[in-house]
Amino acid sequence: MAYNVFLFIACFLQVFAAVIAIRLTRVTKLNVSWILICIALITMAVRSIIGIVGLFGFDIGFDPQTAYDWGGVFISFCFAIGVFMIQKIFLYIRIANVKQRTYEKRLMRTMIQTEERERKRFATELHDGLGPILSSIKMNFSAIAGDIADKEVRKNLEQAIAEAIITVREVSNNISPHVLNNFGIDNAIRNFLGKISLPKGFDVDYNMSIGDKRYSSTKEIVIYRVFCELFNNTLRHAQATKVQFSIDEVDGMIFLKYEDNGIGFDPSQLSEEKMGMGYFNIVSRVSSLKGTTLFKSGRGAEGNESDYQMLKGSTSDAPNIVASDKKGTYVEINIPADDK
Repeated sequence: MAYNVFLFIACFLQVFAAVIAIRLTRVTKLNVSWILICIALITMAVRSIIGIVGLFGFDIGFDPQTAYDWGGVFISFCFAIGVFMIQKIFLYIRIANVKQRTYEKRLMRTMIQTEERERKRFATELHDGLGPILSSIKMNFSAIAGDIADKEVRKNLEQAIAEAIITVREVSNNISPHVLNNFGIDNAIRNFLGKISLPKGFDVDYNMSIGDKRYSSTKEIVIYRVFCELFNNTLRHAQATKVQFSIDEVDGMIFLKYEDNGIGFDPSQLSEEKMGMGYFNIVSRVSSLKGTTLFKSGRGAEGNESDYQMLKGSTSDAPNIVASDKKGTYVEINIPADDK
């Protein structure tokens, strides 16, 4: 009785597996190896059905045992050839994954370039459109300033107009820094640092060995945006008193190293929901240039280092995020210097 029950269960499972395999055939692009596996599963199901029919004593016109034995040989043959050839499916999957990652990187580069074009357009319109209007207002106001009896009102108006002009210039430069476009990364970063009001006692150690060398506009934009993102994160969240940042080129690779002595962060909490899009924008931008990103963070002797753990992404583009016994945050980014 138990044998009959197991036979029915086996038959049902084999039929179910054959149906699922047939439904997946189209996904595998009718690959020969998968078709052979499907045939083997179907044969297994038919063999089990023949066994059930023979169990009830029905005359099927041939010897069930002979059919069972030859069916086993045929199944073994199909499985052997199918498994041997299934590497083509794995190769197809690898090629599809590579194409997908390549497409995503190209899409990200296109998005970066489109974003920067829009930034430049908006900054130009803001600077060339609103800027002259404010300058005209300032000149007209200067012409009638003598007619305003209240000196305090006149002073406040002059100050408000002057601040409006400065603000427009600063906003325009922040949206699309003309220094980066015209003079390169080094000057753009130094200009950025020169315009930021730093806390008292805050020290910035910035070193750059590439001099005035220029790279593609996309690379320069990514390097500049990454630095700005990291520096702003330090000012807003790290409670740091010192930042070290360097850019070097060695053997065709651009190396960016950023370090602060702040409170660090917990890598286990580094998700889009909990940490925002800042770090993930950095990783996606760097990945679009075929670069790699390494984050190290810790709280030193003052913190609980057991809170920190390695996070391994599901793709090769995922960042390496590791714990550190040193207080603060360390970021290392490697980007190919050429555009090949």
